[in-house]
Amino acid sequence: MVDDQSVPQVQVDGDRGLILANAERLLRLLMTLPGRRDDALAIVNGFFGDRLADQGSALAIPMTLRSGTDALTLDRDSLAHALPQATSHIALFVHGLMANESIWEFPGDPDTTYGSLLARDHRVTPLYLRYNTGRHISINGRELAGLLDRLVSAWPVPVHDISLIGHSMGGLVTRSSLHYARATRPWRSLIALRRSWISKTRRVVLIGVPNTGAPLEVFVNLTSAVLWSLPIPITRLIGLGLDTRSAGIRDLRFGAITDEDWLQQDPGALQRPLPHHVAMQRRAAYLIIAGSVTADTSHPLTRVLGDTFVTPASATGTLSETTGDGLFRASTVRQFPKVTHLSLAHRLEIYDEMDRWWR
Repeated sequence: MVDDQSVPQVQVDGDRGLILANAERLLRLLMTLPGRRDDALAIVNGFFGDRLADQGSALAIPMTLRSGTDALTLDRDSLAHALPQATSHIALFVHGLMANESIWEFPGDPDTTYGSLLARDHRVTPLYLRYNTGRHISINGRELAGLLDRLVSAWPVPVHDISLIGHSMGGLVTRSSLHYARATRPWRSLIALRRSWISKTRRVVLIGVPNTGAPLEVFVNLTSAVLWSLPIPITRLIGLGLDTRSAGIRDLRFGAITDEDWLQQDPGALQRPLPHHVAMQRRAAYLIIAGSVTADTSHPLTRVLGDTFVTPASATGTLSETTGDGLFRASTVRQFPKVTHLSLAHRLEIYDEMDRWWR
């Protein structure tokens, strides 16, 4: 049994209170799994995180940068103490919907991640972002941009380059942060620009990212599969969550990464209301990774289902197969047969490809 005092109490106030009460009920169900509190909070935030944040709930996950499982304090002395081997090369890993940094751990070997392998092979210092995936992607992107400003200012050694690696929604949050770092900061001098984190961003890796959107029906199927993997009756979880989709989930439908993509727009629209207009980061190399459910990546089933969540066209940012227009010109694209969406975050063959590209 879960101690009632270990789950923050939620005050019920009309419909909004009902949602928060459902979030508490879902958390209680998930916390019956030993050692899974962080995973449970991640799932709850994916379903209800926007409402939890609006209410100032203790259940809402704050955005933090982490080394391993430890949250970092962004001042120079604290970072020097927490990261005595910090290098001038930072690699930031950004997880996807209803996940946390544990998504990067290799099955059966939690000490191995793409980050630990890059640290071994390329002397990077790996960091991991934890955030509330139920909030709008653009809100998380803007907050991440500010967080990276603080990180670079406080880093214990001069920062030479930054690499951003995003899985699923994490790739959209990454792209959004690049957009807001460019669009909202008043660059008063060339020196200020050169000292900024965005000017130091040299690599962007997008792994299974729904860059042009993920059909809601496919998302529901993926969510059902994830919930089936937990030893809890599926109907109880679906009843609590799928009928009240969060802002973050709705943003996935068309790959919405700016405020304009969702402000005063119809969340039930069948077509994207605005064109995709966010540019690539200049002077940064892009690696685009897509998975597929079949051994033949050109199979018709892969064109429809992709990696079970993201189609190849969406992962590669293809806007028109007729004209060849896309979001990521001159980028490196790799597709992996029989690697499904969640597995893309922790497969050795994908790291091997990343390693070759890094070199």
